[in-house]
Amino acid sequence: MLDKTEYVTTPKSGMISSEAAVRWEEALVTGNGKMGALVYGQPLAETIILNHEKLYEPFHNEIVQNNDLAPYLSEIRELMKRGRFKDAAALFSDKSGHPLLFTDAYHPAYALKWTQPENGVIQDYMRTVNFETGEVSVRWKDEGGRHVRNVFISRAHDVIVQKIKCDDQLISGVMSIDDLVHEGSGTYTVTAEEPFLTFTCDYTMTKKGYAGCSFIVLKGETGNVLSNAEKLIVEAATEIVVFTKIVPIKNMEQDLHDKLAEVKEFLLSFAGEEYEHLLLKHKEIHGDLFNRMTLSICEDEVVNIPTEHLLANKEKELDKRLLQQMFHVGRYIFICASGDYPPNLVGLWTGDWRPPWSGDFTTDANVNLAVSGGGIGNMREALEGYFNLIEKISPDWRINAMTMYGCRGFLAGSRTDGNHNIHTHFNVDWPLGFWTAGAQWLVMPFFEWYEISGDKDFFINRALPLMKEIAAFYEDFLTEFDENGKCVFIPSYSPENTPIIAKGLLEKGWQPSQAAINATMDIAVAKELFTNLINTCEELNIEQENIKRWMKQLELLPDYLINEDGALKEWAHHDLHDQYDHRHISHLYPVWPGHEITPETTPELFKAAEIALKKRKHGNYSAHGVMHCGIVAARQKNSELVLENLTLLLQEGDYIHSSLVTSHNPGREIYNVDANCSLPTLVMEMLVYSSPGIIELLPALPSEIEKGTITGMLTRTEVTVKSLKWDLKMRKIRVMLHSRRHQHVDIIVREGIENVTCRQHELVTMKDIHLVTVAFEAEETLELDINLT
Repeated sequence: MLDKTEYVTTPKSGMISSEAAVRWEEALVTGNGKMGALVYGQPLAETIILNHEKLYEPFHNEIVQNNDLAPYLSEIRELMKRGRFKDAAALFSDKSGHPLLFTDAYHPAYALKWTQPENGVIQDYMRTVNFETGEVSVRWKDEGGRHVRNVFISRAHDVIVQKIKCDDQLISGVMSIDDLVHEGSGTYTVTAEEPFLTFTCDYTMTKKGYAGCSFIVLKGETGNVLSNAEKLIVEAATEIVVFTKIVPIKNMEQDLHDKLAEVKEFLLSFAGEEYEHLLLKHKEIHGDLFNRMTLSICEDEVVNIPTEHLLANKEKELDKRLLQQMFHVGRYIFICASGDYPPNLVGLWTGDWRPPWSGDFTTDANVNLAVSGGGIGNMREALEGYFNLIEKISPDWRINAMTMYGCRGFLAGSRTDGNHNIHTHFNVDWPLGFWTAGAQWLVMPFFEWYEISGDKDFFINRALPLMKEIAAFYEDFLTEFDENGKCVFIPSYSPENTPIIAKGLLEKGWQPSQAAINATMDIAVAKELFTNLINTCEELNIEQENIKRWMKQLELLPDYLINEDGALKEWAHHDLHDQYDHRHISHLYPVWPGHEITPETTPELFKAAEIALKKRKHGNYSAHGVMHCGIVAARQKNSELVLENLTLLLQEGDYIHSSLVTSHNPGREIYNVDANCSLPTLVMEMLVYSSPGIIELLPALPSEIEKGTITGMLTRTEVTVKSLKWDLKMRKIRVMLHSRRHQHVDIIVREGIENVTCRQHELVTMKDIHLVTVAFEAEETLELDINLT
């Protein structure tokens, strides 16, 4: 238990822990998007596991390619029409020329270890993360005084910076390296030549590798640094500052010497720099991103409550303190793990050389959920890492489309390590090669950013070229038609679920398989793609010839089906029946992230989607599935189901480590940040829904969160929610909105509006008990006071 006298040292916005971490999964995290650090261990023996976003162990000498599968498409389709889905998947897999292949595996660089001698009883231990600065701190007292160790990773200078200090005594200790290299994966060396400690690793399978170097600087007039074998020994120093840099290297034999020389020269340039000055420069960038949004839903000072106390609460009632803290943690992790790439399955951090699923970017829900709050969450610069990843791998989508189906355009693979996205992750049991929806879901955030920003150049130069390629694929792929003249998606796939087939058909030779026909998700993304292309290009008066073709293609897409339970079917096929107990809810794509199914525009389908979600079970209770259900529930205005999923993640499921990083499975099994990064999306969607010309306030707010404030949220209609304050007990909402352009926006409040007041009252028109229309001039800010019925 911490003494309250120590609370003054806690960050204004951040977290504290009163217990030392004994496992890397409990380590506190920091990062600048490119390099990351896991800080854990005992006061006298601290470990910092270092990571780099580009470090993936190569599993092959060259990128594995598919054989030409297009000649077998007709046979595959005929098999599937007769219900021989598994045979079709087997044929596709057998002819591909390879088994199911995972991506290269994300891995740690190495661990930097610091040990120092004991000096009496250790007291008042505390470790903290400052979300505004990205600084991790560890503090304690012994007979020598107050010890403080700090680390951050600079966005301004792209260097890892550590400081070690004691208030009343000189510091002595040993800095060493733990390689962490998986046996057979690489050959490593550790070299200590004061003031440098260097690590290099050559991968076994390729010429690639990486290097890292630390440079120790002693501040003050005392102290020495000595090298001893593979360690650096520090003696009697006033203050120690350590600068570290990690670099991937394409050809170790040719480039290692020069790269290390560059790194050492780079590190030497910091010899005269002060820790505090470098931290300030970093904070200007990192802090600006983090502080663009705030959320306050409880009066308690959450940062003054150790995470161990927050996580001990297993009451059924929602812990608003933990929810508020996890909202900020989610934004912090997204920022820290977004560099040239977005967060992968483990964010930017792992202590495992080969983490589950290679720690890669999994594109059939995981990375999609992780980046879902980047736009509305006002983190455009961090979201650029995602845009960069998609633009880098998308040329491989053209290869996939041609080699797998003989089509023009784009077909995305289900996994990527960021180096390529040739689709080789499929076999007879996991026929992910039949999934055609991936590219559109991955490109959707580009279009959403256009809706948020109104940036026409961004749409024309970055979103539109990708969308046109996806459209070209569908134009070539959709060549089969049903009895009504509608296109048939064959083969098709709904990640990662298997439809139920009636006993009578099974007796006739039909085969249960994930391979399927007319997955609702496949239909939904195609509808979304062509609708967005048509509407946007008409508004911008571009692509006139293509619009006519896209309109014809849109008309040919099949309708969704509703099953005997009244639920939206996961497969728009009369003989493929719903399997409710599964973690993925891909068929609800037109509810979220799409906007096709809404209570106003498609009430029958909206009701069917509601039933589908209520009947859905959690399968293996993957955290990303829990968040996915919660976000869709928010779109369905279902505050009770939102609350149920929030409580499951935060309290009932034991998903959260003491570092506040989430796990993939209950019981803190498998380190995974999908839930961390998507929880802010759920919170934002339950407080504000938006689409062009529409802003809905508190669409799915649980009554337990009766009072609060959110600031800085962006909407898909070029309006910033500068501030939204609500008090359900007083039946009041106050919202401050800023519009980038001249427009009329409908403000919806389903709770019911008694009256609205605004200083510029002539700009506000109350249409009915749920709807107010606001007329904005460009760059105008309006404040509305809404009294609820």
